[in-house]
Amino acid sequence: MSKPAYYPALDGLRGVAALSVVVMHRHVWFGLEGWLAHGYLAVDFFFMLSGFVIANAYEGKLTGGMSAWDFIKARLIRLYPLLALGVTIGTAWRLLALKLDLAIFTPAETWAIFGRGLLLLPTLHGRFANTSAFPFDPPTWSLFFELAINLVYVAIFRFLSTGRLVGLTLACLVPLSLLAFKTGGLDAGDVAEDFWQGGIRVGFPFFAGVLLHRFRGLPGLERIRAPFWVQALVLLAVLNASGLGAARWAFDLFCAVVIFPALVIAGANTVSSARETQALKVMGDLSYPAYVLHYPIYVLMGSLADYWGIVDYTDGALWFALLTLGVILAVSQGATIWFDRPVRAWLTRVTQARRAPLPA
Repeated sequence: MSKPAYYPALDGLRGVAALSVVVMHRHVWFGLEGWLAHGYLAVDFFFMLSGFVIANAYEGKLTGGMSAWDFIKARLIRLYPLLALGVTIGTAWRLLALKLDLAIFTPAETWAIFGRGLLLLPTLHGRFANTSAFPFDPPTWSLFFELAINLVYVAIFRFLSTGRLVGLTLACLVPLSLLAFKTGGLDAGDVAEDFWQGGIRVGFPFFAGVLLHRFRGLPGLERIRAPFWVQALVLLAVLNASGLGAARWAFDLFCAVVIFPALVIAGANTVSSARETQALKVMGDLSYPAYVLHYPIYVLMGSLADYWGIVDYTDGALWFALLTLGVILAVSQGATIWFDRPVRAWLTRVTQARRAPLPA
C-alpha cells in the first residue's frame, strides 16, 4: 500500500482559512470593520479540503481492508482531544462567571451544556434557539458535521464507485443551491434554530473534495497551478468580498463550485521548496487547534478584561486583539505539543492493544 501523498500548499491554505476565521470572530477588535464579510466560506473550504485529505489518507486503507470502525476510531482520535479541550476552556469561564456574578447560564445549564459538548451533542432547545448550537465553543458545529459526513462516507465507501460519487456530488449540489438561494448565501448551520442546514452545507464540498482526489491525475488538471502566495491571495480575496447585495447567494455558490475546487487542485499541484514546505506545515499544524480553541479563549480573555475595566468587551482595542491572537497561537502550539499529540498517541496505543490477538 503506497504512502499517502503530502500536499504542503493545502496545509498552508488551511492555515490561511483558519486564521481568517480567528480574526473574523473578533474583527472589530482588530479594527477590520467591513473586512472578512465572507469569512464564513472558510468552513465550506475546510469541508472540501477535508474530503480531499480524507480520500488521500484513507481510500487506500479502506480498499485494503481497513474496517469502518477503525476508520471512525482514527477520526475520533484525530479530532476529539482538542475538541474536548475547547469545550473545557469554555466551561471553565462559565463556572468562573458564576463566581463573579457574570453568568448568563445557571449552574445546571452550565454542567448540562458541558456534558453535551463533550458528547458532541448540540443544544437546540428552549432559550438557546437563537444562539450557537454549541454555546461554550461555537466552532464545534462544523466539527459535528465533519464527523457526521465521515460516518456517511465510510458507510457507503464500498458502494462508492467514481460514477456513483459523481452522481452523489451533483445530488448534494441541488439542496446546497436551494439553501443559498433561499437564505441569500451559505452562512447557515451554526445557530441552533437552523442547525440542520449544516447537513446540507457539508455534503457537496466534502464529496467534491473526494472526487477531486480521484480526478487529480486527469489530463488538463495538472495545468491548474499557481505559487502558494497567489492561492492564498485568491482565498483571502474571496473571504473579504463585500458589497454583493442580492448576488451574494450566487457568489457563494460560485466559490463552492468553481473557486474552491480550483484552489484545491492548484494546491495539490504545487511543488514547494524545503523551506516553504516547513513553513506551510507549521501553518497546517496550527490550523485545527487555533480553529477549535480560539473562541473560548476570546470569551475568557475578553470577559475578564471587560470585568477589570481594561477594555470594552464589545469594542476591544488593537493591542488587546493582538495580545489575544498571540495567546491563541501560543496555546494552540502548546496544546498540540503537550496535550493533543500525547493524548492521541495514548489513545492509539490503547485501541491497538485491545485489538491485538491474545498469545497462544
